[in-house]
Amino acid sequence: MTFYEMLVILSLILWIVFGLIAIGSILALLPRLLKGLRGIEEVSDDFLKKASPVLDQSQQLLDQIGVVATSLVDDVERIDRTVIRATTSVESMVELAEDRVSEINALLEVAVEETEDTFFSTAAVMRALRLGGRRINKRRATRAERRRLG
Repeated sequence: MTFYEMLVILSLILWIVFGLIAIGSILALLPRLLKGLRGIEEVSDDFLKKASPVLDQSQQLLDQIGVVATSLVDDVERIDRTVIRATTSVESMVELAEDRVSEINALLEVAVEETEDTFFSTAAVMRALRLGGRRINKRRATRAERRRLG
């Protein structure tokens, strides 16, 4: 047997020993590991039992929030429709008021023009009557009277 063959046999024996130690360690730790897993499962079950009522209440709360949100959306839609109707109504009233104001302005312009024409016509008639009455008297107006009469 050569040195190389002895080295291979020795290394195989070492691997077998290490493998047996590893298997033995795993077999020794396996009950502890299973016991730990059972403990985690028990804690998980306890947590689920305690959390179940909280989860049920949170689900009911979420359902109520959904109902309230739906109600709010409906109310906002109703308010939106009301605002749109009110805006349309106000716009039509403003247009009507603008039309009325335009008509009143046109009427006032005509009234002012007629008043001015009447005033100037009356003033002209009065002046003509004054001057005509003086001519009938055949009296000549003095310079001071002409300035006073215009």
